[in-house]
This record gives sequence, structure tokens and C-alpha cells, in this order.
Amino acid sequence: MKRLILFLLISSIIPILSAQGLNANASYIKKNYPVDYSNTLKKHALEKWKDNYEMVVYEINQQSDALFNLIREFKTENSSILFKAIEKWGYDGYKSQNLEKYKNINIINLKNFLTLNCNWEMVKYEYDNQVKAKNAF
Repeated sequence: MKRLILFLLISSIIPILSAQGLNANASYIKKNYPVDYSNTLKKHALEKWKDNYEMVVYEINQQSDALFNLIREFKTENSSILFKAIEKWGYDGYKSQNLEKYKNINIINLKNFLTLNCNWEMVKYEYDNQVKAKNAF
């Protein structure tokens, strides 16, 4: 009987714990830049995951965190590394548009970068690896 009660209790808690919403970074972007949020982060997450909404939310959260971390850790002396990462990890169909927009960005900030259509997780990964390699010699 104790096992049954424990099983029922755990079974009712797991769906609540796994119910996922937007994290703080994604919520901030959605609230403050709703058009760019819809045109980039949300759009690409839906294209990738279709109607798997848990994964859509997960993707938006991951992309938002990567973008925030990239902006926070960016150093001007690594501008060319960032440019190459954005060039490499822009979504198909947006690469040339991204590069034109990037060339016109004077300040590396959230508002400017949200207009780019990139896989921010991979841009951040590429940026980190290249900076680390550059600083190794």
C-alpha cells in the first residue's frame, strides 16, 4: 500500500516538475523585443521542433541563454572570430542577410543581435573554442 501511495505521489509530481516555461532570459527577450523574439528565436525553434512544444520551449531557452552569455563574454579584440562564427552558424537562407546586418552593427548588444538569424548555441560554442585556441599560443 505504501508503494502504491508513493507511486501515485511521484506520478502526480513529475508532470508538474517537467512542465517547462520560458526561463528568465527568454522571458526578458519576449517581453522587451516581442517582434524580434517571434521573427528569430520562436520562429526557428518552431521550424526545428514543429509541434513538440516542450522542445520548442527548451530550444528558445537554450538559444536565449547562449545569446546572453555571448554578449556578456564578448571582447572587441575577438570581433573577427565572432564574425566568422555568425557567418558559419547563420540559418540557411539568412547567411548573407546576417552578414550585411552584422557589418552595420556598431554596438554588440541584445537589441542588435536579436535581428540576426543564427544558431546562438553554435555561435557561442565556435566563439569560445576559437578564442581559447587563439589564447593558447
